[in-house]
Amino acid sequence: MFSWLFSGGAQYDATQIEFEEPFVQHPESAPGILLRIRPFKENQGVVDGAGLLQSVHDVTTNFRGKNMSNHHTFEVWFDEGKIKFYMHAATEAAADKFRRRVGNNYANSEVFPVEGGHAFPVIEPHEYVAGAWLEMEKIPYYPIRHHNSEGFETDPYGEITSEMLSLDESKVVTQVVFRPAKQSWTDGDQFKHNSVDDLAHALRQGTSVGWLNPRTRPASEKDKQAARTIEQQRGEQAFHVNIRIVAISADKDEAEARARGVAGMFRKYYNAITEQGLDDMPVYHRKQGKRASQLRQHVTRMADREWTDRRMIMTVDELAGVAHIPNNEIETPNIDWRYTQRGDRVPADAVQYERHTTSDGPQKRQAGQGGQDGV
Repeated sequence: MFSWLFSGGAQYDATQIEFEEPFVQHPESAPGILLRIRPFKENQGVVDGAGLLQSVHDVTTNFRGKNMSNHHTFEVWFDEGKIKFYMHAATEAAADKFRRRVGNNYANSEVFPVEGGHAFPVIEPHEYVAGAWLEMEKIPYYPIRHHNSEGFETDPYGEITSEMLSLDESKVVTQVVFRPAKQSWTDGDQFKHNSVDDLAHALRQGTSVGWLNPRTRPASEKDKQAARTIEQQRGEQAFHVNIRIVAISADKDEAEARARGVAGMFRKYYNAITEQGLDDMPVYHRKQGKRASQLRQHVTRMADREWTDRRMIMTVDELAGVAHIPNNEIETPNIDWRYTQRGDRVPADAVQYERHTTSDGPQKRQAGQGGQDGV
């Protein structure tokens, strides 16, 4: 998994992954339910994304208290020359909830199951593939930048989606896999290190510096601010997270450039207070055969919406920043927007934090081309 470390640094080396026939994932053979979202331009972007994630934070545990919650995904595709948005639900019940919740939080957006076409972009045997994971640079309790911490001058999806634009025949996918964390996630047990309170206390005590003559440097104002930011997470809802990227093109250089460029845009989430950010880890091996095998596994995991424990956890606000439906603040061309409004009633199960008055969900229609592990 980490063989790129021995190559002298992060490398993107697009490779043909030796499919004898086109790699095709049909909706009927894919696990779970894939939902296509056609967003209405006028929404609150990241803020509405936080409301949506809060509304689907349903933790399931077994009799021993082990987290058995299903995982779901939020995905952005560049496919067939357009930027498209998807959510993948593990079950029919979750898909029904997502349809209603997206309608509640993103007024006038259209949500429908992908019943025809493909559940993942098609990969032709002659095409090159480059991919990456995103990791947190420090331990998970140090939050990344989000709309309630440092904030964003502009929606980071503007630059991410712009970087995804490619040749019409090329494809790019960003996939955020998320599963709800237990309320005890800040206690420190699951990552084998101290709780948020312990980390905040340690920051206030200062930092040990020096090797031959060690001494304690008093806590700076930045240390104290980071301590406050970290301990404020206690009681917050959070999700375990995977973030994966893949770029596919008949042009080797284009596949590498898109994977590298999109991964680089996620550096916009760097939090200067906590010095926490997202770092890209390309799928790489110095031997071409093994590299092709690893990229094939990467693609299969993405198409199957597989969960892998990457020891990454985010609060609702953090996750909303990396998994939300954008609005007209972003100026990326070729986005599959919905342009008409709809005026509907509020669903019977709408709750206080939902902001909009919309329907129980859009009509189900035939889609065109486009589409646990406990901790």
